[in-house]
Amino acid sequence: METVNNPIRVFWSSAVLAKKALFAWLNPAMWITQLFFMSIFQMAFFVYVALFVNNDEISVAYVAIGNALQSLASVSIFAVCNLTGEEKQQGTIENLLVSPANRFSVFVGRAMFQIANGIATVVIAFFYAAFVFNVDFSQADLVSLAVVILVTTFAMTGFGLMLSSLGLFLRTSMIIANIFLFIGLLVCGVNFPVSYLPTWLQPLSYAIPMTYGTEAARMAVDGASLADISGLVGLEALVGFIVLIVGYFMFRAFEHLARSRGTLDKF
Repeated sequence: METVNNPIRVFWSSAVLAKKALFAWLNPAMWITQLFFMSIFQMAFFVYVALFVNNDEISVAYVAIGNALQSLASVSIFAVCNLTGEEKQQGTIENLLVSPANRFSVFVGRAMFQIANGIATVVIAFFYAAFVFNVDFSQADLVSLAVVILVTTFAMTGFGLMLSSLGLFLRTSMIIANIFLFIGLLVCGVNFPVSYLPTWLQPLSYAIPMTYGTEAARMAVDGASLADISGLVGLEALVGFIVLIVGYFMFRAFEHLARSRGTLDKF
């Protein structure tokens, strides 16, 4: 009981068990294949689209850097968003929610492995940007870039956790994950500037942490110091914190709604 009532112990236990549970069914070779190949195919597709369009404002470096950072969305949105759906599919959601363990610690802990996974995905993607797509990193401030990657991964994981709360009420959160995975490609300045979007759509861009991250990453590659990008990184961290807190309250609200309507175990 002492362990269950200790949020830090609950958080750590959730993080460790999530990693063990993942590799209990996922072949490590399959995970490594995904880690090394998903990002390069995404980057290649959009880089060659940009070359075909031949817009002077959108260079290969612009698209490659944007997609290198955005590659973590497949982890931070898709994998994290599906946490509640996996519990429902496996029939364990009821046992989890009747436990006195802190909900926030349980689900944030479950996402911790995906943060490490996301960082690894982005690092590999930037390697491809440099050595496959010839992005010039000679002037890059690597400390600034590392901070951007770290903050973006945490912030987008919080965004994924917010979306995962919908999985308590809906049959599955996979649809939501797919929708927002592609929304990010369109509205977060990954492949073209946010200013290209309709005016009414631009506020949505700045409600997603990735928008700040892509801009800050490009500045860091161009040599901007940590002080130069501190405003963008601070805004990204703030938005990430807000969506995490909003996600927690959404989780509790959808939990109550699912209980009252009897949809908690519906999959």
